[in-house]
Amino acid sequence: MARQLTMAMANPCCRPSLPLCRLVRCSSAPARRSANYPPSSWDYDSLLLSLNNPGHDRAGDPWNFVKLKAGVREQLVRASRGDDQIAKLRLVDTMQRLGVAYHFETDITGILTSVHSSKPPRCSWDDDGDVASAALRFRLLRENGFAVSLTGNYLTPALQSDNAEGLLSLYEASYLSFRDEETLDEARTFCANGLRELLPSMEPHLRCSVVHALDLPLHWRSPRLEARWFIDKYARDASNSDPLLLQFAMMDFESVQTVHQQELVRLLRWRKETGLGEKFGFERDRLMECFHCANGIVWEPNHGSCREMLAKLTSLLVNLDDVYDVYGTLDELILFTDTIGRWEECPMEILPEYMRALYSVMYDTSNEVANNVLKKHGFDVRSLFQEAAKWHHGNQIPALEDYLYNGAVSCSGPLLLQHAFSMLNMEVNSKYIDLVRSYPRLIQSAALVLRLCNDSATHSAELERGDAPSSIAIHMLENNSSEHESRKAMKDLTNDAWKSINEDAFKNDQFSIPFAMACVNLARTSHCVYQGGDGFGAPNGRKNEQIAELFLEPLGLTNNDKW
Repeated sequence: MARQLTMAMANPCCRPSLPLCRLVRCSSAPARRSANYPPSSWDYDSLLLSLNNPGHDRAGDPWNFVKLKAGVREQLVRASRGDDQIAKLRLVDTMQRLGVAYHFETDITGILTSVHSSKPPRCSWDDDGDVASAALRFRLLRENGFAVSLTGNYLTPALQSDNAEGLLSLYEASYLSFRDEETLDEARTFCANGLRELLPSMEPHLRCSVVHALDLPLHWRSPRLEARWFIDKYARDASNSDPLLLQFAMMDFESVQTVHQQELVRLLRWRKETGLGEKFGFERDRLMECFHCANGIVWEPNHGSCREMLAKLTSLLVNLDDVYDVYGTLDELILFTDTIGRWEECPMEILPEYMRALYSVMYDTSNEVANNVLKKHGFDVRSLFQEAAKWHHGNQIPALEDYLYNGAVSCSGPLLLQHAFSMLNMEVNSKYIDLVRSYPRLIQSAALVLRLCNDSATHSAELERGDAPSSIAIHMLENNSSEHESRKAMKDLTNDAWKSINEDAFKNDQFSIPFAMACVNLARTSHCVYQGGDGFGAPNGRKNEQIAELFLEPLGLTNNDKW
């Protein structure tokens, strides 16, 4: 209903006249739908009691942390002075996957700069046959913004033997491709098939890595989830792991986890103070899942205010979608859409109580962010947020009217990123605001991945409820294709969107690095939230495990591959 209403409101002839206000006000018991969403898996009162317990402060001895950090930095310094480029690259890759590279950005940039300048910006294994190293060099340089290409005949003997490490490294690197690099697409398919054939003969530790990569490639994984998984894997590979680096990674993980727990306490209190849980008996109460999503977009401890804002906003958008897609009547929704379109503190419409409550919290939350930006940068971004709100469910939409474009706008991605932009940029001015307001391709592509991941997970349930057709259903209808064929077509669109993300985040340099990475991470967390099911509509045990292990439980190392 939300998508249908957005299109209807684009036509002024479809808008209601004032007497409709009286109709809504006097309506006694309108017929309402139900999506039968399961209740929240989390007891907020118990969580607050547990997280307020001082026993959850597991950050460790600060002095020991400082000593470990100094030891890791010394490793980087020694590596930078050496001539072994492969050792340098492997150290940087390990630190990134352990989630500690953010402590050493200057050192790592120096190492990668030296690696990039020591050879032509072309990574190839044709000379020495070292596929794994060439692909690793390409991946690390490209994802850190260096101009580089990957060449080489992927059908050479180096990739036709039992070179599983080479296949895996090239497979992971292929996901950093740009739109004009079709050879990398071919290499990806070739490597995936080769890895599946070699799986039965692999030793357990390598098999674990390959299964993990084939399930979802590294470049598409949420960084914090990957760090949690990789710390566990790294600890179990005692013969190849560095005890100093492992100890530092574990201590840092729990230090960051403590920061996230403090944020959760504030968010749980905010949720209780809004009273929406009592006024919204029909909605999905998914605050923990929303914080998980926000953490996937920006996880670094210094971005806590941005993360809390994104969690609040995501929670409100989930409620908003439930109003539009399930609970609200058409008359109510037309009024509510007009209210959002004007974005006034005291709307003139006579709205039902549940809509008034939701609108008030939405307005106050957005204004809170705008006021903080005004104090920090001296720039008023309220007009930007107003426009984003109209995009989401209002009476203004971008020029293109096809489903995928409108679906990417209405899926919340642009709204989240526009709010994040004002909190992540060192500079906020009219030039950058106009750029973000223009709905640039980086935001479009990240939001499109979110829309397609959502459609893939929710298609069947939405059909049963009689919701507006998803991209899969529309493709089936227009092409007379099977569901399997249409899902593959949407997967191809996802791959294309990722190529655009790669170009705009790592090549075109329009935005600050923190904001560009927030866009990349929105696409990544879309896969995380919707892989294996609807992480907002019906979170399964796997999603609950991820949330618990990221935010609630001590870092206990396990012997299984959950994620």
